[in-house]
Amino acid sequence: MVVCGHTRPDGDCVGSVLGMTRALRCQGFDATALLADNNGGKGAPEPYRWMSGWSEYVHPCELEQQAPPNLFVALDTPELVRLSDARALCEAADLRILIDHHPASEGECFAELIYRDTEAAATGQIVWNLLGQLGWPRDAEIASCCYAALLSDTGGFQFANTTREAFAAAGEMLAAGAEPSTIACHLYGEKPLAALQLEARVLSRACLLNDGLVIHSYLSDADLQELGVGPDWTENLIDLIRPVAGSEVAVLITHGAKGPRVSLRSRGDTDVSAVAVAFGGGGHRLAAGISWPDKCATREEILEQLLPLLPGASE
Repeated sequence: MVVCGHTRPDGDCVGSVLGMTRALRCQGFDATALLADNNGGKGAPEPYRWMSGWSEYVHPCELEQQAPPNLFVALDTPELVRLSDARALCEAADLRILIDHHPASEGECFAELIYRDTEAAATGQIVWNLLGQLGWPRDAEIASCCYAALLSDTGGFQFANTTREAFAAAGEMLAAGAEPSTIACHLYGEKPLAALQLEARVLSRACLLNDGLVIHSYLSDADLQELGVGPDWTENLIDLIRPVAGSEVAVLITHGAKGPRVSLRSRGDTDVSAVAVAFGGGGHRLAAGISWPDKCATREEILEQLLPLLPGASE
């Protein structure tokens, strides 16, 4: 069987996949952790390579000569398209299971069995609770992976999805051996200088739009190449501009080889997932993303279409 998360994996995706893979192996199953894309042949994103099991990730191309998996476990992946290079393996599997905390999506019919909890702060929290319900042992390595997933998706327990249940699960993970200060240091306290220089560039470009209710910045692959920093370090850049006082929505536009990508964050009143859906994207109420439909669109053209749907838009 294979366990796979979405393309461009974040902390929740990596943590939940590695935690579930180890749990399955501890139960005697032949489980493989699968990357949805090859990340330039580098494997798991650099910020998460401290996690136990990351070096055992494989790319779908490495399984092409093998028989289709009997079971495909998709984590944190509400739509088939987000499995990217792993999509064909998923479709060929005998059985598909989806474990997720995203709202239901029209594209999720790829899974015969669905275990969803939209109230969970992270898919890693669902994995942790599910393993407990099954009565499976949860060792320190599983606890560390799930804690990293939870810590990542709550922004260090700062976001609105930080609930009593999230703290309760975190407490159980600590009791099982997860070390919070070590994990926090890995996630937030270890970055190459070039990554900090990229953060400085994003901050220097920040500007207020829509009468100050929208905070916006941007970057491109050219910035990454100039600074010598990999795309692995771009995941949380939008959180740099999110705290600007008076703003309600943060918008970060990234121009890459596959076209523009828009990241959206809300401080509470605006459902940015509804905005994202209007352009073929999706996500959560407070955090969403869009792979922009027009791959050649400029930043100005994107903002021209996006800003009318955001707070402070002119009538």
